[in-house]
Amino acid sequence: MPALTLKSLLGRRAPAYAVVQALLESTGSDVHVTDPSGLVLLGIAREDVESRIRIVHEDATAGYVAGLAVHAVPIAALVQHLLSKEIESRSLGSEVLHLYREVHLIEQLSEQLAQVLDLPAVASCALDQAQRLIKATFGVIYLHNSNGALEPIATFGNHACANPLPLVASVLAKGSAEIVNDCGSDLRIIDPGHTCSAVLCAPLRSGENIRGAIVLGSESPGACYSSPDLKLLNTIALQTAAAVDNALLVAEMVEAARHRAAYAAELQAASTVQQLLLQGASRSIPGFQVEPVYVPASEVGGDFYLVYPTPDGSLIAIVGDVSGKGLTAAMRVALILGALRRETSAEPADILGALNNALVAQGQLGFTTALCVRIEPNGEFSLANAGHIPPYIDGQEFETAPALPLGLVADQNYETKLARLDPGEQMVLMSDGVPEARSATGELYGFARLPELAREPAAQIAEIARRYGQEDDITVLTIRLDEVAEPVQTADDQCETTA
Repeated sequence: MPALTLKSLLGRRAPAYAVVQALLESTGSDVHVTDPSGLVLLGIAREDVESRIRIVHEDATAGYVAGLAVHAVPIAALVQHLLSKEIESRSLGSEVLHLYREVHLIEQLSEQLAQVLDLPAVASCALDQAQRLIKATFGVIYLHNSNGALEPIATFGNHACANPLPLVASVLAKGSAEIVNDCGSDLRIIDPGHTCSAVLCAPLRSGENIRGAIVLGSESPGACYSSPDLKLLNTIALQTAAAVDNALLVAEMVEAARHRAAYAAELQAASTVQQLLLQGASRSIPGFQVEPVYVPASEVGGDFYLVYPTPDGSLIAIVGDVSGKGLTAAMRVALILGALRRETSAEPADILGALNNALVAQGQLGFTTALCVRIEPNGEFSLANAGHIPPYIDGQEFETAPALPLGLVADQNYETKLARLDPGEQMVLMSDGVPEARSATGELYGFARLPELAREPAAQIAEIARRYGQEDDITVLTIRLDEVAEPVQTADDQCETTA
């Protein structure tokens, strides 16, 4: 915008020209207006000037109105008034322009911060924009670290010249921004040799949380900040605090995703190991038909089973369920299967007792239910139960003695039950994932349906429970004695028998 002069104020295209010109003409042209050098701007110069009135602009002479006093005085007053109004108008326009620039830069800051998700980048962006809007020779943004201490995360200039931390601590304690225009007399600017003249400090507040502070200062002699400067810094601080919150949230989400990915990888590894362990948990044993089915509810399960022969041709089968889920349960299953494979006893009660002591010795591992049975080739069996679902034989529940689960109290004795499995009968060992299957309406499958279900093959039992509404791991193990085929009599044999 060009400098304001009487020439520009009274130019032919200026709004004031017509007014002043009309007034001059009404006086009979005995008044004229000149610039400070005497150049006539309006009217006709006359030598017999009775009065010469000075027009003032910013304490300097802007020009003169000369002529008869009776006419020159009111015209000079009008020109001075028009000049003042133009100054006021230009000042208001300049202020509006300045405010528009501030709003535009703050809008730019808002857009930039919305796209930045890294804490140092957020702080640097905010400081850069603050430096554009407010004159400063140094600046710093402090954030609270994980220990609650303030750390500078972005700076420009020599912020150490003022050691602003005591001032920052005071501002954060009050929760409101502050101006210090006489740093030499402020006890919070404690460095004896500081060169700081003025400082602005505003808290980074987001709701009830104060994340840190933004500080601007100047080492320029005589520097002084105003209330509008502080208001502007407060606006920048609010936007920065919101961006800091976003960056922290993104960092938490990234860290959580990283943990989930690592946990998923661990679960996958544990699942692979568990599948390998369970693949070798059952093998073909002469004299017996064994069908195991294992359906985990998630990547890794807490059920286990193991079937193996003894030197005398008997079969030992164990089915169990550990408390808990996920990796902890999977690790406990691996520990149990390892302990069972090292077991030398062939007696179910001894096997459960040894496993119980091994789990107790490991410490806080929760509890484990288990059922162990030894079946001889002739069908006679011995069975011990440690808090597990009892077996079903030919669709009927086989009653077992109540006992504590494994891993709770050392040196537990488990009662042995003796009976016989006849040819054609099916023994079913299962986990609680079968009776605890839950339908979409919330109804449990329950124990009342198990007698009929226990007559089905293992795969069908597991599938029915799964389709009903699986909520837990499902393990089903069915055992039958091999049926020895009776010899077929030939006609010759019949003849000989008849004879």
